[in-house]
Amino acid sequence: MPCSGNVSSAKLEVDPHTSGNTIYLTSTGQRIILRGKAVAFVLALITTDRGNFLTRDELHRLQAWKMMSSGSVGKQAARITDKINGSLGPIIEWGLKTGNWRFTPAMHASIPEPTRQQCRSILSRNDWQAILRFDTVPAQSAARWMQLCGSALADMTEGKAAEGYRKLREAIELSDHEGIATISDVLATRLGQALPRAHLPVPSVSATSAFIEAAEARRMAAYARLSPSKDWSHQLDLLHRRLLRMIQSGDTATQSILLNAMAVLARRLGRMDHALDCIREAAALAIFSGDIVLIQNISFNFGNIITGIARDDPGAFPPETYLGLLQLDIELRERLQIGKDSAQAELLYAYLSYEQGNFDDARTYLAKADAIIAQSRQALDLALRSRLFGLLACDTHAPCSQQFADGLAALRKAAETYEQHGNLVAAEEVRRDLASRAGL
Repeated sequence: MPCSGNVSSAKLEVDPHTSGNTIYLTSTGQRIILRGKAVAFVLALITTDRGNFLTRDELHRLQAWKMMSSGSVGKQAARITDKINGSLGPIIEWGLKTGNWRFTPAMHASIPEPTRQQCRSILSRNDWQAILRFDTVPAQSAARWMQLCGSALADMTEGKAAEGYRKLREAIELSDHEGIATISDVLATRLGQALPRAHLPVPSVSATSAFIEAAEARRMAAYARLSPSKDWSHQLDLLHRRLLRMIQSGDTATQSILLNAMAVLARRLGRMDHALDCIREAAALAIFSGDIVLIQNISFNFGNIITGIARDDPGAFPPETYLGLLQLDIELRERLQIGKDSAQAELLYAYLSYEQGNFDDARTYLAKADAIIAQSRQALDLALRSRLFGLLACDTHAPCSQQFADGLAALRKAAETYEQHGNLVAAEEVRRDLASRAGL
């Protein structure tokens, strides 16, 4: 049974400010000013059909009320109702005080249709304004920022990370808008992976929106892949927790990026079943997203994980399974001219050939990798390249030869590079390679 006290026959005059931030209500000679969430509440009451209740769920969907819990929405609306009724008389009634509300039929009927149309327009405009994330960024700044960032991404794709980073530094100075700054930070982290010195650690932020939440997740994923080996297990746990939040938000593209990074970390930690679970999910979501660069990266990681499983269990997968995925990586780069910042597929092909004793094929793929590395100078590619060169030189030349000595030097350089970038696992593997060939 609707309840509000005695129903008044007075008229309700409504004067909403065109900005949608303030509304004036007048009845029986009394006038009140409402701001904030109360404005959206009153606008919604006015635009609800006569006789119908505005429900808590409907109110919760309004932009001004979205960030509150459902229970809090009902309590806040009840407090606003009490404030209005206490000042103007019982003009709002409810079926459930914290669940649904409406103007009394007489008050609803007293509002002129032009005023009702104005209120509908303000609600609609507020919803549109709430969708916009970058409307406060001057168009000129946004245009220049896009130009610099787009060019920086092209530099990264071509392996010119330092040049791209320089452009990005200029782009970051153009705006301190939270969203623009966050996107710039994500790009800086990605570019930092290809710089001679690793990027800075990811700062911890308290996300204020779904957009910032997703951007922070992508930055975390980029950092985790180049984090020191002592942090891999912790980073994997952080990404898992962030993934659960992204699943709740429904952001499948960011989920794919997180799962890809998780797969890389799990593989490095020797958790191959976990890695396979993650990369399989990442692959499906990447194809759904249509992001070719992401698909290229995941195809390599998928192949690399299956390679590792097949190394321990040759019957687990036929060779064409992982070789096909590595070939997809190379095909996408060659056909679409993307992903020139890493020679990871060529280097893995070379390493697989070396393991199988196909030294000529290993040298062929190493030469292909060299053409990319000459541009990219990606530190971890350089480390693996030195390792492969060292293994081939030591295993195909006599111990007393200059080539053998060059091979030992390359292995030392590979171990040092891995150590400099915090990958102590790979560094230890190379040192074992070095010790066995140097007779240590």
